Amino acid sequence: MNNTVVRVIVGVIGIPLIIISAMLGNEIFLAFCVIMAFFCMNEFYNLFEKPHHPPGELTRWFGGISLHKTVFLIISTLVVVCFYYERFNYAIILYFVMFVFLIVSEVFKEEKHFEAVGTWLLSIVYISTPFGLLSLMDSSRMLAFNGANYAIICLVLVWVSDTFAFFGGKLFGKHKLAERISPKKTWEGSIIGFLFTMFSGVVIWKFIYPDFTVWHWLSVTIIIGFFAQLGDLFESNLKRSVKVKDSSNLIPGHGGALDRFDSILFAVPALYIFLYLKSTM
Repeated sequence: MNNTVVRVIVGVIGIPLIIISAMLGNEIFLAFCVIMAFFCMNEFYNLFEKPHHPPGELTRWFGGISLHKTVFLIISTLVVVCFYYERFNYAIILYFVMFVFLIVSEVFKEEKHFEAVGTWLLSIVYISTPFGLLSLMDSSRMLAFNGANYAIICLVLVWVSDTFAFFGGKLFGKHKLAERISPKKTWEGSIIGFLFTMFSGVVIWKFIYPDFTVWHWLSVTIIIGFFAQLGDLFESNLKRSVKVKDSSNLIPGHGGALDRFDSILFAVPALYIFLYLKSTM
């Protein structure tokens, strides 16, 4: 079956399920965010780990998962939970625990790769924190405070951006956007994706949240449209650095979880910062 057809079928099935979980909200959507963070972090780890090292005793005890990777995944997913319950002090503690664990593990390795400490800490900021913020935006308290479900809005607008950028590029793409990073991405696809994101934001404002100002929704859509594409390019650059096409083959037609949620990982923190700053003015 054609890869594009598979991509569309999976999207038609998967997107409504995700939206339903976000509509049910609270712990149900938190569970979704934790699971997706786990898969994304697992894929991120696999991109940068050194598979040529022979497994030790602890690796065999954990069924092929090393102690290092197990601690890494546990801390990563706990960060998501901390953000949902607004236990930001606990999240900071987890950041520090991760930092100490990474430093100690590198000190006692025969081969020293201290740059790996920065890589794994980046993953906490890059993956765990955005999923934590996404779950927080769907909590009852944030819904009441913001007056809108920005988790669903962000997901929908990012998918609009990704979809129209993909098909716009296939149909009209001629000028390469960032050929060194992603040869298939074009300026035409990027512009089409951005314009349809803006249009979708205006439709949401007009028919769902008319009490907000049009300037608010234009700001929201511009932020999501820009950072969604930036996130996509960043993940492409990550894969390029380790010479792989997809982060995994978890999702048919889409690659891995990290491939599917890369745009959201940049859009969510940017949107959250905007909403926070706006609330303080």
